[in-house]
Amino acid sequence: MKNKKTISITGGTGHLGINLIKALLDQEYLVKALIRHTSFPLIHPNLTWVKGDLKNLEALSNLTGNSDAIIHCASAISLGEMTHDSIYEVNVTGTHNLLKACLDKAIRFIYISSSTATEDPIKNEVFDEIRPYRSDKTFYYAWTKAQSEIQVLEKIKKNNLDALIIRPTAIVGPEDPGPSRFGRTILDLHRGKLPFITDGGYNMVDVRDLSQTIINSISKGKKGSIYLTGGQYISLKELAFIACQTKIPTILSLNLLISLLPVINLYDRLFKLKWPINKESLTTLKYAPKKMNCSKAIKELGHTNRATQISVEDLIQWFNENKMT
Repeated sequence: MKNKKTISITGGTGHLGINLIKALLDQEYLVKALIRHTSFPLIHPNLTWVKGDLKNLEALSNLTGNSDAIIHCASAISLGEMTHDSIYEVNVTGTHNLLKACLDKAIRFIYISSSTATEDPIKNEVFDEIRPYRSDKTFYYAWTKAQSEIQVLEKIKKNNLDALIIRPTAIVGPEDPGPSRFGRTILDLHRGKLPFITDGGYNMVDVRDLSQTIINSISKGKKGSIYLTGGQYISLKELAFIACQTKIPTILSLNLLISLLPVINLYDRLFKLKWPINKESLTTLKYAPKKMNCSKAIKELGHTNRATQISVEDLIQWFNENKMT
């Protein structure tokens, strides 16, 4: 029996978005996805692309109309190319506009946030959902995710919006056409393009497992709940051992890299290397939680996560098959 629910998505051309669309279609949902251009990455009889962006209120009304749920994946992550104003416009104002489009509809709002929306963990602290929001704008992307979460929670309280929040960690896995920030790091390691790496690491969740957890939240998620959806912590050195075809790059300390950042960024701009290194990426490496409690998502949403090595190897295979450079 076919599933006739209609699910709308923002960020449908990104790493998570395209994997999520394919998983929804495989499970016989009808899908509507927002897109800014007319070069559709996927054609399917049960998929409708809606032209527009998060500033276009008419497009957002069309996107959310007659939908059972909206999954808000769209997000701006800066690696130096975007101004703070541009990031705010997408992450905060865009979320505000989408929430506004949903208030007069019987629709479930699923906000895909980030584990970085809350304060960085103290050493050896177990990381879970019960944490204060990030108040410092130094890690600007993370601060905007916190502000967006606050908006969602306000609409639940004031407007009785049927909404929930999912906080993934670093997302990794195949079908990453961008590639994403983490995908680019793995690809550059694999191609031998990074002359150095640093200590620190990431908590990584497989994009396929995360997609299924999000789909489960359509029917199983509890209104007003926040779900931390992490995976396995892996050091950048361990990641390099999996990804590198040649020898492991030189390992530099995080503090040294932070002090050298102006020189690194200048060199990057001059030679157009597009290294995934800036203050925010180094902060992510430094404070990625090593101990994480995802029991709420596991119990209520059936969240699982395969071994990070499998995710990385599958991603590299996808890069090679698609001749990504």
